[in-house]
Amino acid sequence: MTNKVICGNCSLDNICIPRGLNAHEIDNISKVVKARKILQRAEFLYRQGDALKGILAIKAGSAKLVSNDSHGNEHILSVLLPGELLGFDGLSNNTHQCSAIALETCAFCLLPAKSIDDMFLRIPGLARELFRHTGDTVNNDHQQRVLNKRPAEERLAFFLLNLSERLEQRGFSAASFRLSMTRQEIGNHLGLALETVSRLLKKFQQQNLIAIQNKSVTLLDIDGLKALLQPCCDP
Repeated sequence: MTNKVICGNCSLDNICIPRGLNAHEIDNISKVVKARKILQRAEFLYRQGDALKGILAIKAGSAKLVSNDSHGNEHILSVLLPGELLGFDGLSNNTHQCSAIALETCAFCLLPAKSIDDMFLRIPGLARELFRHTGDTVNNDHQQRVLNKRPAEERLAFFLLNLSERLEQRGFSAASFRLSMTRQEIGNHLGLALETVSRLLKKFQQQNLIAIQNKSVTLLDIDGLKALLQPCCDP
């Protein structure tokens, strides 16, 4: 099922596809972008090997971008929040090189692949904005590679602070939020063992840096968490 999307009325327009476009350009995009059906946790937005669907924007919930190695092991490359784009992995050869999977109840919008070339001609600013989003993705990937060489404590602190900052940008609380990822998934994303993630979360609680109840996390001492980071890993 698809529904009409009004990008100009969306609360995410300042961080999603319309970012930096004028009202006329946003109206043109709204005529093409489609809202897709709501997915539940573990359902696929697209699968590795699928033909390019287009550029997707998370509208609600969250998703993970994963790649499977030759042994079938899943590697979580990134976590997507509302307003963030994905699908760029399919642009080079029109085939998605990764899978996108809902981490919780998730809704997304789609700029169909068949419409992208026409949109670039009609809306020159769209290409610029998508390049900016691609640049953000490259920068985040670089930052993650650097982080993965850091001590485990620093990786987890950065993960929590980065999530807090991104949620705040979307109008949510920076101090209290729900973790959509399991501890196993967090470990996979950060290159840490499940036992290490559990031990560090317990340590952070004992140090009164965070409080955890089920999947709800409260950052009690944001400055204390930041003190664990090296300068190059500031969120």
